[in-house]
Amino acid sequence: MASSTASVLSRPLGVIDLHTHPSLKFMLFDRKFWAKHITPSGTFPLTLRTDFDALIDGGVSAILCTSYVLEKDWVEDVWPLKFAKKLSKRLGRILDNPPDMMAHEYLDSIERQVRETREKRGDVVEMAGSYLEMRRIIGEGKLAVLHAIEGAHHLNGDLDNLDRFFRRGVCQMIVPHMYPNEAGHCVNAIPTNQPLRKLGCFKEPFDVNAGITEWGRELVNRMFEIGMLVDITHGTLPFRKQVIEMARAHPKKRPVIVSHAGLYKFCPVPVNPNDEEIRMIADTGGVIGLLAMTHWLVKPEKRSCLDIVLASVEHLINVGGEDVVAFGSDFDGFTGVPSDWRSPRDYNRVREALLKKYTATQVEKFLSGNADRVLREGWAKS
Repeated sequence: MASSTASVLSRPLGVIDLHTHPSLKFMLFDRKFWAKHITPSGTFPLTLRTDFDALIDGGVSAILCTSYVLEKDWVEDVWPLKFAKKLSKRLGRILDNPPDMMAHEYLDSIERQVRETREKRGDVVEMAGSYLEMRRIIGEGKLAVLHAIEGAHHLNGDLDNLDRFFRRGVCQMIVPHMYPNEAGHCVNAIPTNQPLRKLGCFKEPFDVNAGITEWGRELVNRMFEIGMLVDITHGTLPFRKQVIEMARAHPKKRPVIVSHAGLYKFCPVPVNPNDEEIRMIADTGGVIGLLAMTHWLVKPEKRSCLDIVLASVEHLINVGGEDVVAFGSDFDGFTGVPSDWRSPRDYNRVREALLKKYTATQVEKFLSGNADRVLREGWAKS
């Protein structure tokens, strides 16, 4: 137990990962946060990449553990799920019950896994219910786990649910996700090489010219007001611009973030922010978290990506400045990971590569400082 804690304390330039999905693996496959797992490259859904040991070995100080209950659209758009939900009681429960109810079960699963890890490993990890708690946990040499939610569909059309999630410690919410919801419209973020496309799946159309709804405006303004980070990842270009304009006009001047994406410069697809958006996000004090998924990092797609990650960092600096750079791996989000960034352990490779080009002060900003700042300014009680 002491060695695990010491490894956090002694690791310089720790990481705050703005987007991870271990709760998907807790809920769907009963994976254990405290157990070790294999982490092959490419797509390997059954493993848990963000287990405790991998995070500690990679020098990660905090993760946003993002809960995601599948939208109901999946069942109609991916016909094999109609059969899969009959074979899997877990999947059937997730798809058949209200998303707000299931989201709380996801949050329960995360808290339970953290408790089990503490029972087995000692006082080495803790849930953070506020920014100050996160700082205390990291300062004590422990891993901080933060609640986050991906998709406003989890609110089930009820704005009061936002306050309920906030009181549970949810620090951030991505507003649109894989399908349009009550708050606004999204881009098509299903990879073009997804094998199920050949079976007639993922045919639902997307209106890339549509933006935020009136209910979405109420929601985003409420998030700015209470202090829950607004994440515009997956939104359409009009949606993203509209939210940034709202942030500029809001008296509390909250940052707007893209927690996990590549850059349009290297992978010209709608989900990736372009140069104008990089500048706009930077102007709000926000960040763009680079993700560990080759399909969205570079075209043509490559097995390794560390060179593109470094090029993306350089491009973010050139366009938006040093304060806009962050990391949001999307580990355990059913993504295809690069051969040289397969799990949180490979943050060691990212760190070493960055230190060859930038100062330790700059690298600290990229890996955690900028993320820490947006959490301090965007996740607040007042």
